[in-house]
Amino acid sequence: MASLFSPQLKRLIGYVRPYSFRLAVGVVLVAFTALADGIVALMIRPGFDYVLNPSVVGSTLPLVTFPNGYTIYLNRFFPPTIHNVWTIFALTVVFLYVAKGISEYLGVTQIQYVGQAAVTSLRNQVYAKIIRQPIGFFQNNPTGRLLSTTINDVERTRIALSEYLADLFQKSFTLIVFLAVIVVLNWKMALGTAILVPLVVVPVGKLGKKIRRSSENSQSRLGDLSQILQETVSGNRVVKAFGMEDFEIAKFKHTAQRLLRENMRWVRAAVATGPTMDLLGALVIPLLILFARDQIKHGAMTPGIFMAFLFAMFNAYMPLKRIGQVYQQFQLAQGASTQVFAYLDREEEQSEQPGAKPLPPFSREIVFESVGFAYEDDSARVLEHIHFRARRGEVIALVGSSGAGKTTLVNLLPRFHEATSGAIRIDDLNIREVTIRSLREQIAMVTQENILFHDTVWNNICYGLTNIPKQKVIAAAQAALAHDFIMELPLGYGTLIGERGTRLSGGQRQRIAIARAILKDSPILILDEATSELDAESELFVQKALVNLMVGRTTFVIAHRLATIRRADKILVLEDGQIRESGTHTELIARGGTYARLHDLQFADDDMVTAAQAAADSKSRANPS
Repeated sequence: MASLFSPQLKRLIGYVRPYSFRLAVGVVLVAFTALADGIVALMIRPGFDYVLNPSVVGSTLPLVTFPNGYTIYLNRFFPPTIHNVWTIFALTVVFLYVAKGISEYLGVTQIQYVGQAAVTSLRNQVYAKIIRQPIGFFQNNPTGRLLSTTINDVERTRIALSEYLADLFQKSFTLIVFLAVIVVLNWKMALGTAILVPLVVVPVGKLGKKIRRSSENSQSRLGDLSQILQETVSGNRVVKAFGMEDFEIAKFKHTAQRLLRENMRWVRAAVATGPTMDLLGALVIPLLILFARDQIKHGAMTPGIFMAFLFAMFNAYMPLKRIGQVYQQFQLAQGASTQVFAYLDREEEQSEQPGAKPLPPFSREIVFESVGFAYEDDSARVLEHIHFRARRGEVIALVGSSGAGKTTLVNLLPRFHEATSGAIRIDDLNIREVTIRSLREQIAMVTQENILFHDTVWNNICYGLTNIPKQKVIAAAQAALAHDFIMELPLGYGTLIGERGTRLSGGQRQRIAIARAILKDSPILILDEATSELDAESELFVQKALVNLMVGRTTFVIAHRLATIRRADKILVLEDGQIRESGTHTELIARGGTYARLHDLQFADDDMVTAAQAAADSKSRANPS
C-alpha cells in the first residue's frame, strides 16, 4: 500500500491544500458519522439482551462494558421520567440516525467540493501551461492528444479527488470505529480476525501496481482515439473527397479495440480485489462461530455480544473492501495523471529577460542583423545570414520556393521562434530585451488559413480587445469590405460563424481576419499567403481590403503569386535559408536571376492556362449541346 502515497499521488493531492479548512470540516463531520455507526453497532447488544428479553425488568440499559470493567449506561443520558428501556432504546436509535444523516450529507458535500475545486485548479493550470507553450510544442504534439490529456486524463483524476476522496475519509473512519468496537466487545476474536488481514492486503497492493501501469497505457490509447476523431472531423471534406470513410472507420475500430484490451487489463485487476477480500470472510466466519459457541456455552459471552460483534465485523469488512476499491481508483488516477504532470513540468514559452522593458511605439525601422535559426531537434539551419532593414511604411515582399524559410523568417519577428544567432532590432532595440506582450501588441497578422472562433462576428473582429466603440468596429469591417456581407447574415454582427468560421466562405473569412487586423491598428503587419486559396472574385475583394490595411504600416508580405507584390518597396528572394537577391520588381527582372526565372515560369503557366481555357470556350461554342 506504500505506492498509494507515491510522490506523484502526493503532488496530485497537493491541489487540495488551498481548501484545507473545508476539508477539515468535512473530515470532522464524516468522523462523527462513523462514530454514530459504531454506536449503532454497540446498541445491538442491549437490543438483544435487554429490550427483546422479557425476563429483564428495570430501567438500566448498558451500552458497552470496557475491558477494565467500566460500563456506559444509555439511561443516564435521559431524565428520570424516561425509564422504559424500549423508549430509551428507540429514542437513541432515532437520534443517532438523524444526526448521522445530517452529518454525512454535510461532510461528504464539503469533501466533494474540495475535490471538484482542486481538479478545476488542476485543469486550469494544465490549459494555461499548454497555451503558453512555444509554437514548436504544437507542431510536435497532436491536437487530439492535447485534448485527451486536458479533458479525459484530468477527468479521471477528478473522480479520484472528489468522489473517492470523500469515500476514502468516510470509509477509513468507519473502519477505525468498527475495529474499536470489535476490540471492545471481544479482543480475542478481534485479534484472531486481524491475523488473517495480510493475506488479503498484499495481493491487493500488487493488483494496484498492475492497474496503474494499465491505466497509463489506456490513457495513451484514448489519446490516439481522440487524435483520429479530431483529424477526421476537421478534415471531413478530404475524407469524403477520397472516399476514405471505410478506411478511417477501420482505423478507428482498430484503435478502439486496442483501447478495449488495455481497459480490460485494469478492469480484471480491479474486479479481482472484491473476490480476494471475500476470502477473508470465508476464513474468519466459521472460526468465529466455533469460538463464540464455546464462549456462550460457558457463560463468558451473551448472544447479544456475539451478534454485535458480527454486525461490527461485517461493517468493518465493507469499508475495508471499499477502501481496496478506492485504492484501485487512486492507482488509475496516478496512471492518468502521468501525462498531465508531464505537460505541467514543461518549460513555458521563453519569458522576458530580467529587466525587459516595454517596446516604445514603432517609429523608424526594423533591422535583421545576420540572423540565423535552427530548430532544437534539427541540426540543419533553416535560416542563415539574414540581413536587411525595413523602414516605417515600407512593404517588404518575401518570395522563394516552398521550404525556403519565408514563414520562419516572419515568425521570428513576433518571437514565435527565437533566433539562434544574430539580432532583430526595432528602432535600435533588440527584441529580446523587450517584453513579449508589448512586442506583439505592435504586430498584426493575416495568414493563409486564419483561425476564427466559434463565436459571433463581432467577437471575432474584436478578439483580444475590450470596450471597443461600435463605430470603430463597423469602420474596420467597412475598410475590410466585410460590412455589407455581415449585414446580410441572419443576426448581422451577432451571427455565430461556426467552428473555424465554417459558415462563411473563404473570402469572407479572410475579410473578417483583415477587419480584426485593422481594428488592432498595429504599425507592423505580416501577410502570409493571405490570398493564395481564394478564387478570382474573392481575391479581388481581399486584395482591395489588404490595400486599405497596409496603408501607413510596415508590411511583410509572403506570396507565391508574384503579380501581387510588384509594387513592393523591396523584394527579398530566399533560397536554402539565405537571401539570394534583394531589390524592387524592376531591378530584379533586369538582373535576370532567380526572381526573373520564377516570374517567367509563373506567367508562362498563366499564359498556358489562359490559352487552354480559351480553346475550351471556343470548342463549346462550336459544338453547342
